[in-house]
Amino acid sequence: MISYASNAVLSKARALYGKRIKEKHYSDLLACKSVPDIASYLKRKTSYADVLSGLNENSVHRAELENRLKMKLFIDFETLGRYDISAGEHFFDYIITRAEIEHIMHSLMLLNAGESGEYIYTIPEFFYNHAKFELKALKYIKSYDEFLNVIKKSKYYKILLPFKNKKGEILDLTAIETALYNHLYQVAFDVINKYVKGSAKKELTDFFNLYIDLTNLVRIVRMRKFYDLDKEYMFSMLVSYGTLSKDQLYGFINSPSDKQMMTDMKKTKMGKKWFSRGLDVIDKVPLNMRYNKCKHSIRFSLSPPVVLMSYIFLKEIEILNITNIIEGVKYRMSPEDIRKMLII
Repeated sequence: MISYASNAVLSKARALYGKRIKEKHYSDLLACKSVPDIASYLKRKTSYADVLSGLNENSVHRAELENRLKMKLFIDFETLGRYDISAGEHFFDYIITRAEIEHIMHSLMLLNAGESGEYIYTIPEFFYNHAKFELKALKYIKSYDEFLNVIKKSKYYKILLPFKNKKGEILDLTAIETALYNHLYQVAFDVINKYVKGSAKKELTDFFNLYIDLTNLVRIVRMRKFYDLDKEYMFSMLVSYGTLSKDQLYGFINSPSDKQMMTDMKKTKMGKKWFSRGLDVIDKVPLNMRYNKCKHSIRFSLSPPVVLMSYIFLKEIEILNITNIIEGVKYRMSPEDIRKMLII
């Protein structure tokens, strides 16, 4: 029997989903000629009005606009998490962890480029009260040692200490990213295993595993195509979770040609569905899967944790779409080319 709290989160999530950016909104946004035009439209015509309140769209900086959009994700999650007393508050740790990882990676990318002082402009104010380390201190780091000192009291210190670089060497950002995402998925599966039961547990477990499998396959394609890498190193750059075995992954890594590798991928159960759709950019496969699965679940699932996470993932894709439109308009891309970047 579905409880009152369960009914509440299902109803609220679907009500919020009903306020999503729809095709008409995307067409209008693609017709905008400037970032202020986009900010004005979002403020007047969409559910982002609350986080854009008080914003002067005529002088808004692109980074500030994108940060305010991201705040909407956390506001909605907090709203939904109040209803899902079983797992909502624990999935919030996953959401915050992923946001922290994104900021860590951005900070280290800037450090590698010698531009770490610019990092502060990419931090939404919201994170100051939720992050597990002092985000503002990232503005002042000039070395990996200083970065490690910032995160020393957090769970990330032990994860990132082994990647300390020698003076003059650049950081191995791919290896760092892999280590961080292994931690993220451990957080996700811990929450699922401890706080989600029955069919919802299986559904969420299968969902994360499929996303990880697809991401690993796409990463293999990219590493083979763009880099001349040692096979062992390539394997170490894959996320440790998912359902594909070590032998299966090495099979793709060791494939004699890219064409044969894609043929073999399409023969797998997941490949038949996700790698045979003629997508123009293979990088979009995991997000397309996430979009389609979550769109179905938010409409038909009766599980609060599944609907909760489906809404959050769909909102993240929506924010990514808007961000891509902002970037495209800023750099004067054509509406047709920007549309190709969207997951809709």
